[in-house]
Parts: sequence; C-alpha cells; structure tokens
Amino acid sequence: MNFKNLLPHLVALAVFFVTVFFNFAPQFSGKSLRMGDIDNYKGATKEMRDYQAATGERTNWTGSMFGGMPTYQLSTISEGNQLRVAQPVVQGFLPRPAGYFFAGMLCAYLLLICLGVNPWLSIAGALGAALATNGFILFETGHTSKILTVFYLPLVAAGTVLAFRKKYILGGLLFAFGMGLAILANHLQMLYYFGLTFPILGIVYLVEAIREKTLPHFGKAIGALVVGLLIALGAGSNNVIPTKEYLSSTSRGGQVLETPVGVADAEDAPETGLEWEYAMQWSNGMKDLLASYAPLAAGGGSGQSVENNSDLGKSIRRAGFQLPAEFPAPTYHGALPFTEGPSYLGAVVWALFLFGLFSARMSIRWWLGLGTLFVFALSMGKNLEGFNRFLYNTLPLLEQFRAPSSALSISSFMMIALGMVGVHDWLQTREEDEGKAKTQLLRAGITAAVLGLAVIFVFPGFINFSLPTDAAQLQRYFGSQVDVNTFLGPLEDTRAALYSADAWRSFLYVGLSFGVLFLLYRKTITPLIAGLALAALLAVDFGGINGRYLKKEDWRRTPRNAQTFTPSTADQQILADNDPNFRVFNLTVSPFRDASTSYFHKSIGGYSPVKLRRVDDLISGYLMQRDPDVLDMLNTKYFILPGQDGQPAAQRNPNAYGNAWLVSNIQLVNSNDAEFAALGSVDPLRQTAIVHEEFSDAVSGLQPTGQGSITLTEYQPNALTYSFQSNAEQLAVFSEIWYGPDLGWEVTIDDQPAELIRANYVLRALRVPAGQHTIKMTFTSSSYQAGVSISWVSSLLILLGLVGYLGYQLWQSRKEGSTEQ
Repeated sequence: MNFKNLLPHLVALAVFFVTVFFNFAPQFSGKSLRMGDIDNYKGATKEMRDYQAATGERTNWTGSMFGGMPTYQLSTISEGNQLRVAQPVVQGFLPRPAGYFFAGMLCAYLLLICLGVNPWLSIAGALGAALATNGFILFETGHTSKILTVFYLPLVAAGTVLAFRKKYILGGLLFAFGMGLAILANHLQMLYYFGLTFPILGIVYLVEAIREKTLPHFGKAIGALVVGLLIALGAGSNNVIPTKEYLSSTSRGGQVLETPVGVADAEDAPETGLEWEYAMQWSNGMKDLLASYAPLAAGGGSGQSVENNSDLGKSIRRAGFQLPAEFPAPTYHGALPFTEGPSYLGAVVWALFLFGLFSARMSIRWWLGLGTLFVFALSMGKNLEGFNRFLYNTLPLLEQFRAPSSALSISSFMMIALGMVGVHDWLQTREEDEGKAKTQLLRAGITAAVLGLAVIFVFPGFINFSLPTDAAQLQRYFGSQVDVNTFLGPLEDTRAALYSADAWRSFLYVGLSFGVLFLLYRKTITPLIAGLALAALLAVDFGGINGRYLKKEDWRRTPRNAQTFTPSTADQQILADNDPNFRVFNLTVSPFRDASTSYFHKSIGGYSPVKLRRVDDLISGYLMQRDPDVLDMLNTKYFILPGQDGQPAAQRNPNAYGNAWLVSNIQLVNSNDAEFAALGSVDPLRQTAIVHEEFSDAVSGLQPTGQGSITLTEYQPNALTYSFQSNAEQLAVFSEIWYGPDLGWEVTIDDQPAELIRANYVLRALRVPAGQHTIKMTFTSSSYQAGVSISWVSSLLILLGLVGYLGYQLWQSRKEGSTEQ
C-alpha cells in the first residue's frame, strides 16, 4: 500500500483525536457531567444492573418503575449482536462522550471520501458534521443514544453511494454495517427520519438510469441495499423483535379504551401510535429554524446567560436587585415549550450548503438539498400542520414518534456533505470551464449575501420578540411581590439585541467562508490550505457557540465509586423496612417524569416515553388524582411527602393490599372501558376482582370465599414465588402489572402450568385450587431469545463480510504490487 496515499487518512485520524481531546479535555482529567436523562437512566435501570451484577444475566423485566415493565427500551440490548465489538474501533477506543464525537467525525469523513471529495476537504466536512451545537446540547442533557445514532448515519449514506457507484458488495456491506450500528445505538426515530429522505435519492438515480439506459445497474444497487437492510435488521433483531412486540402494548401501540382518558372525542385518538397533540408538542417554529443560522435568533435556551449590562440586566438592577456579571434569563421566544439551546448548524456550514446548491453534481444536489428541506419541514411538526398532518396520517410508524423538532439533528451532516461535494465538483468545473465556475461562485455568494442581509435588516420587522407567557415567566424568577411589567420591554429589547449580534456574527463567518472559496478560485491557495482554512473556521465558529452551553464549570470531578443519588432521611427510613417488596409513591418529585425514586425503591412512578398503555391510562385516570384504592391495590406501602422543614418525609400507608390477596367476589365486565371505570366504583376493591369477559372461561364456576393466605416468599425482578394455603378454591390477585397474554409471563402451580388472567385493568390474577401450593411466576421472552439468535448470525455475517472484502482487496493490491516489480 502506498504510504503517500495513506498519509491524508492518517492526518485525518490525528485531527479527529486532537479535536476530541480539545473539546472534551475535562473528561480526560477524570471529570464528568451530571446529565438529567442519564440520571433517570441510572435510576430506571438500577434494579436490572444489580441483578446482572449478581447473576451475570440480563433481566427483561423490572419491578422498579411504574409498578413493573419490560426493560427492552430502558437500556441497549447488546446480547447476541456482534457489532458491539466493532463499536470501540469506530469510536477510536475512546470513552464516552469523546468516543461518540470521534465516531461522528470518522463516519462523516468516510461518507465524503466515498462521495469523491479529497481528504483535506473531507477533514473539514467531518468537523462540520460532528461539532454542531445540537450534539453538545444533546450530550449535556443525556440524549446519548440519539447522538450516537445520528453520528452513525453517514455510514448508511456512504454504503448507499458506493452501491450506486457500482461497488455493490462493498456498498451493501457498508450500508448494513452503518445501519446495524445505528440500530444498536437504539434511537430508531433518527434512523426513520433519515430513511424518509431515501425515496428522493431513489427517484434521482432512477431518472438517471432511465436517461442513461442503465436500469440493470440501478436494479443491482437497489438489490444490494435491500439485502444490506435485511441483514442489518437481522443484526438488530435482539432489539427490534422484542421492542416491536412490546410497543404494541404501550402508549405508542394504540388505544385500549374506546374513550381514552383526557380525550373528549374518541375519534381524535389514533388507532395506533401517539395522539397528534402529544406527538407534536415539541415542534420547531420559524424562529427555531432561523436559529440554525443565527444561534440566538430565538433567544437561545430557556435559561440563557445574559450580561448584566444588557437592557434587561440594567432594568433589573435599577429595581434594586444585585446581579452577577452574567445571569440566566427567559430570553427564549421560539415555538418549543422549552429548550436547553438552539439547534445551531453553523454559519460556515450554511455558507457551504448554499454554495453546494449551485455547484454540486445534480444527483447529490437533489438528494441532500431537497432532503434537508424535507427534514426542516418535518421538524416543524404542528407549525406546518398541513404537510405534517398528511405525513402523520399516511406514513407507517411516523405516529409512533414524538418531538419532530429532533429531526433537525440529522441535517447537520447532510448540509456539510452537500457543501463539500459542491466545493469538490466546483474545483473540477474550474479546470474545465473557468467561466462557469466563476458564475457558480458569484451566484452562490450573492444569494448568501442577500439572505444574510435580509436576516439582519428585514426579518426583525416580522419577528415578534415577545411571548404571551413572558410576565408569568418573569414572575417565577422574581416572585409575586415584584411588578414584572417594568421588565417586559427591556426583555424584548434584550432579545432583539441578542438576535442582531448573532445575525452579524453569522454574516461575518459566511463572508469569511466565501473569502476562502474566492482565494481557492483565484488559485491563491491550494485545496489543502482551503481545507485547513475551512476546518479552522468551522472549529472556531462552533467553539464559540458550543462553549455557551457546555462550559468548563459544568464538568465535575466525581469519585469512581460515588453514588448517583444520595438517600434522603425518608429513603433511609423506608429502606430500613425488613420487607422490601412493596411500592413507594414519591410526591416530592414529578412522580411520572422522574426515575430517581427507582434507584432505591420499587416505584409507582418513573420516567419512560414508552410506558405500558394500561399503566398510562391508570396514571391519567386515577394516580394523578391519588386515588387511594388504586394506590392500595398497587401495594403502595409508603408515600414520600414534603416535610415541614422542606425535607422529604416518609409516611406509611397501612391500607396497602400487599403483594397478593384473595378476593371473595368476581365482577365480570364486557369492555375495557367498563373494567377501567369499575376501579372507581367498586367498593371495597380489596374484596372484588374486576375481570373482563374475555377471561370468563378461566373463572367459570368459581365461587371464591377470600379465606386463606397467599404470601410472596421470593422476589427476583423476573421470577416471583408465592406460598398459598386455603381450604377452598380461590382467585388470587397480584399487585403485579399485567403484560400479556403470551408476552413472557408464565405461571406454575406446584410446577404445573397454569393460566394467568387480567384483573382490575392492570393486574394479574390466578385461579388456585384448594390446598397448600407453591406458585411461581417467571418472565421468559421467546421473542427476545429468537431475536438474540438471529442477531448473532446476522451481525457475524456483516463483520465477516467486511473483513473478508477488505482482506481480499489488500491481498489483491499486494499481488498487483509484486507483479509490477
């Protein structure tokens, strides 16, 4: 292999290592970030991680959140998927987050190389793809699976490009590898959004194939990609198969009730997926999109740092308040409910993207240009309702996803890829037709200048720098004793000033970017120098903005064995209970959006975007109202309440039903709605089991007396053992969440199979014969086991295929080299 040809790639790797070391220097000195979603993850998965540490096995059920739920979407499933051994390689053997961002640069670099861009421009493009501000904000908030999925997407694109360049085997393998890694990263929403841009590429290449009469080639490329997709899905089967099964029982799988809780008209509820308003709650507005060019166009984050000499700061100080040099202020005035910061894609990236629209080859221009426009429109959600309502009602699976604003994350590498292809193709045009190259540069430059000046001088006249909620937000900052109306005008002026400053800043970077292109056109600098100059501009541009949201002081040195959560006095009191098998309802936090309680206890609440639908209904219909009977049947033995001193206090509930109980009455109902409603009307619930008529055969002829005993004798998250004794046949109800039928939970009585049924809308119940018996429940997912087996074979096929192909190519090159000698 020619070292001269290899050198640029080695330089690229060195640049990527230096970049991550510079951006994440605190990480390499032993510091870490406290991330909200990661803290929730640690709370949600504490029981399953403890179980795995003790047994060496994964549990696919946990009792620590929402009364119990599958763990398929609580943590990444890697068992069986051999692609996990390739992840450290792609991530440069670096720890998170540095390894993630290294992977982002490496994958973007490979895409640009596959697109034919020279290595020096590809290095700059890789920086532009990975350093976008949105990635840093996502990392700080703990959305690590989303970041990693987005960073792997360029590999999927690279495989696609190679397949259409008649490198069918390598293209199919790289496509499968990238797709497999993206599925393993476990944020299918980002993968789905990117997949929606592929029909554009398919149409473009189909038109080319028809025009050039190369339809057989088009068919082979499509075939290679389809095979790659199937193998990648196979590699991800350990996650995809059980998750697909699980989602059908969650809030994303459709309604259980004919009239869902909180929905006035049942026709407004979709048959499957999320309700429109809930799914579209996080939708970008025009100001949010403008912030991708000028980061403070929408005011930045919901608690943006503002200098005390700003209009707002001066007004507050005149009112007698002391302020530090910088203070958090409610400057955000976009369309999102709140945000940590803007999805800033970079002024330099925008400049190159606009240039690519005028200079890139037509196929890439249509794919990445129109694809970016599509992603922007998709991210607007309900704020572009006609377009997105059509997609929501038409495209399969789209209704499963919420927060369309996140779609903007994938546009970063698409925009920079178009830009760098544009520069590369323009250089070739310059050699063949200098006049055409000059025209392309002028048109792109004039367009960028006009748009940039419009952002500075025209757009502010159409932007409303106030929000209806401004007074309420300021009141929360200063309390009810302060007249905040005097701050409203200065707040608007501060927002306008932030907008103007960043609009000018971005205009400057656009000008500098076109300055580099002009020097390149004049041949004053070489492509190598141009690549370095653009890389420097990208690094400085993003560095100045990223530092606003991921600051050095955010990093903290944490002892290696430090606990994520420290138990409060209330936690310690509850943990002292000799019987740990009960549930806790913590009202000192937002109980259904916080998983910290699950770190120490089996919680009634938790945090998960994929709660079981029946549990979600129970939360909306009863638990939010703190219905005592429903809390009792869930075995809520303790409440954590705000104490008089402001510290959490534990309060014991003497009425909790326990782990299981025997009922004396069975009330059959003929619908899910009747079953749900009966929870609020049956009294006493402790003595009556509400059973849907679908289980009528299981209770036919049963006349329970409720006399006897049933006790939990052994607990594991995926295995429960009970001791039962009664002189008569009984119906036992368990304070365990129903997930079935035939979805994993199996029950035996004295080691003989029995049938679990549902009672009280969300619980399990069992008909037990008279006598003394041992009841065992175990959770064994056949779909999970099947997925693991398929994943093992498919992922190994991808790795062996890649290694074999690369090994063959290396052998061929050495063979040709020896022949030439």
